[in-house]
Amino acid sequence: MLVVIDRTARTVDGESVRIARDVLCAGARVKLCLPETPEEMERALARRGRRRPVVVGDDRALLAAVRTLHRLRELQQDALALVPVGPHQALALSRTLGVPQDAVAAARAALAGEERNLDLLQDDSGGIVVGALRIPGGGRVDRK
Repeated sequence: MLVVIDRTARTVDGESVRIARDVLCAGARVKLCLPETPEEMERALARRGRRRPVVVGDDRALLAAVRTLHRLRELQQDALALVPVGPHQALALSRTLGVPQDAVAAARAALAGEERNLDLLQDDSGGIVVGALRIPGGGRVDRK
């Protein structure tokens, strides 16, 4: 298991990060990655080998991991787990996805939870949408 602990999570809630790390390390062989930049996170995910990735962080960290794995064409190869750590407003996507919000429960789910396949919307340029998409109505629709 490759546990990528986002820099923001380490700064915002070090105690939850420590708890999640302890639970994950007690339940599996873990390689820890503490990236300081998005590029370091991308490099760690690209070089993870057979290790299953677990992101400890907020929605931004999850989206960065999803984008990286999608770009590497490895998103379908492994389950991607999330332990949400961050301010409440930065965890809306993780709540929508049904990820436990408690660090212990989320870490246990990462260890023993069931995998779920989720849909991913991709545009013509390769961009992806995870979570919600809003298309504003704005104009009048002619019905003929």
